[in-house]
Amino acid sequence: MKRIWDKTFKKIHTNKRMIVFLFTLLFMAVLFGSFFAAKLDTKDIDTIQSSLDTFFTMTRQNKLNSFQAFFQSFGANIIFTGAIFLLGISVIGAPLMIVLFFMKAFTLGFTIASMIKIYHLKGLLYSFIYIFPHQVMNLLVFIFFIMFSMSLSITLLQAILKKKTVDFSKVLNRYIFILVITIFILIITSLLEIYLMPFLFRMVLS
Repeated sequence: MKRIWDKTFKKIHTNKRMIVFLFTLLFMAVLFGSFFAAKLDTKDIDTIQSSLDTFFTMTRQNKLNSFQAFFQSFGANIIFTGAIFLLGISVIGAPLMIVLFFMKAFTLGFTIASMIKIYHLKGLLYSFIYIFPHQVMNLLVFIFFIMFSMSLSITLLQAILKKKTVDFSKVLNRYIFILVITIFILIITSLLEIYLMPFLFRMVLS
């Protein structure tokens, strides 16, 4: 176990440029999502506000189905993580991971900007509750998981092009270990989203 941890931290250290790239991509995607939300017309804004008002009403009245909401949240995270995992063991996975991560961050930026545009100063508070801490933790764990996945995908591609031998079982064991850690953190963030976030919203809305 200690050897796996040591190699994991060494991997993070040797892929600092990739991590910087992913954080830059995150910033750009959130920015584009915010810009897109700012350009929405009145009809689209009314539709979004109706959905948000419904959510806030159900939250204030404590009518959310926590069990169902947890599986929706965790299920969405698992689907995303599973897609990244499969792309990591393919030789063409890296570009697709970038697209998927950009879309996820774009959606987050769009949601935050929509809340601020609709609710103004209150929207700042709403968006903070929406992203902290679970969304922030999700983004961080996704960045590091994607870093490992992209690194593996690139390694496999280089091995094929340069006809090098890769100890795939050893690499896969470490990759699965990272996947298990990622899933464990996602369980925690989903619980925070389903129980902590509604609690904070009820405090604010009341």
